[in-house]
Amino acid sequence: MRSGWARGAAVAGLLLAASAVAGCGGDGDGGDGGVFGLPASGASPSGDGGGGAAVGGVVSGPPLLLLPVKREDPGPCPSGATDAYTYTPTEQTGATGQADQAAQFCLHVDPDAGMTVRRTKSVKASLDQQYSQGFVVDIDLDSADAARFGELTGKVAQRQSPRNRIAMVRGGKVLSAPSVLSAITGGEVRISGTFDRDEAEQLARDLGGG
Repeated sequence: MRSGWARGAAVAGLLLAASAVAGCGGDGDGGDGGVFGLPASGASPSGDGGGGAAVGGVVSGPPLLLLPVKREDPGPCPSGATDAYTYTPTEQTGATGQADQAAQFCLHVDPDAGMTVRRTKSVKASLDQQYSQGFVVDIDLDSADAARFGELTGKVAQRQSPRNRIAMVRGGKVLSAPSVLSAITGGEVRISGTFDRDEAEQLARDLGGG
């Protein structure tokens, strides 16, 4: 079994929604999530937007895995489950940081259809000044990963929820689980939603390996 904690809650709305998995294998469109989309026209992922410094270069520690979701089940993953990760939205952990088991979900993924990211140009948290969606996280992939990510999101976007989601995993922990609504090409990717500054900056560090 692989377990992990989601960083930050958000609401779906652009191209790729980071769902916080409040479903139980039905329609899969549950609860809070975030949005994975394209940065605003003219915006730079490394530009100044009121967030922390950009993290970039070789991803330190475990690589970032982008794994298509095959299904989701309520509750934590059972002992011995393979290619499955327990996912808990941070808003369900409470002030003590302890998760309510009823708020946990098991994401079953397809590692053979996913991709591995070992280097990013930059990962940065900033304030969304165009759409007022709170803080966002912008990721700038290198050209090779950008091409593969475009292919991956193009395929996943055609599937029904929850199979239209991608689990973002590092070190056995789910950092986010975006839903893909359209192919994302070019390598510039935005995760947006209701992140506060601390949540967005922590997610940027986690994704960038900082």
